[in-house]
Amino acid sequence: MKNLVFTLSILISFGISFGKEYIKVNPEFEKNFNIKVLTVKKQVISDVEEFPAIVSEDPKNTYVISSIVDGVLDRLYIKKGSFVKKGQIVATILSPEINQLKSQIEIAKVKVETTKNILKRNEMLYKEEIIPFSKYYSSKIEYENAVANLRALEKTLKSYGDIQDNKLILRAKESGVVLDVFVLAGSPVGIGKEIAKISNISTVLVKAQVPPEKVESIKVGSKAFIKTSTNYEVTGEVSLVDYQLDPATRRNQIHIVAKNQNFILKPNMFVNVRFITDQEFGIVIPRSTVISKDGKNFVVLKEGNKYTLRQITITKKIDENYIVSEGLKERDSIVISGLNLLEREFFGGK
Repeated sequence: MKNLVFTLSILISFGISFGKEYIKVNPEFEKNFNIKVLTVKKQVISDVEEFPAIVSEDPKNTYVISSIVDGVLDRLYIKKGSFVKKGQIVATILSPEINQLKSQIEIAKVKVETTKNILKRNEMLYKEEIIPFSKYYSSKIEYENAVANLRALEKTLKSYGDIQDNKLILRAKESGVVLDVFVLAGSPVGIGKEIAKISNISTVLVKAQVPPEKVESIKVGSKAFIKTSTNYEVTGEVSLVDYQLDPATRRNQIHIVAKNQNFILKPNMFVNVRFITDQEFGIVIPRSTVISKDGKNFVVLKEGNKYTLRQITITKKIDENYIVSEGLKERDSIVISGLNLLEREFFGGK
């Protein structure tokens, strides 16, 4: 009661006059009671939902390095989590198959040289009519066969890739991070044996877990905002909306593809993802500026040094804001601070 008497005495002392439709306030009173206004305008307002997610490699940019021969993993030059550059040596393999092939090539080279010398000699003897044409022609066929066999062996060896010192060299196809290593140096490997998994994480796939009731508002191609624990934010795009519930989480999985500048996002990192689930365009005001009485909504409008109570129609609530369809127009000024005092004067009460 004392507070009410004090308030009324202040109002009277600062010359506030009351009318039926408005309250008139002098500047000194506005200052003392911290009455502030907001100029309203039309704008786009977004409803944002945030969900937990985990970073994964993008399958389109991920590849596995495998052995193409039977043998033994001689050396491994990478480890899990390390970065590799395109063309960098990943591993070397000792292969009996390659050793045997190289031996066959050396033997084939000797045969080519031998048959070449025989052909030269027989060609000379044939020209001197010492030997018949059939013998010369036979040596020619043998030389050509030796050359063809050598070329076939060399082509086979080349198909294995980079061979150095009788070892098969495996190199990174693209720059990226080593996601996993499947074998140790000295281990036997067979054809197709996976040695390492590498991903170019300049682009990553983020998998968010979203409650079923929120899935309908998220569309393929829409934007998503990925936020790390250090508040670093990356913008991505929704690439998949899985409408089948994950039996473990009872949620739907949403896939987001994001460009990973500076490689901030790493596979298996936990992040949060924000989706814009709704957008509206119109006059937007904070919820705190609205006075609700008897099922009606009002704001206090300032025009010059007069404050008027204005009824409004609210069409939608988004986060801590309202969209107003009737009662306000752009550039109207509404009270955002000191509202309680003015509300009491309009509606009475303590």
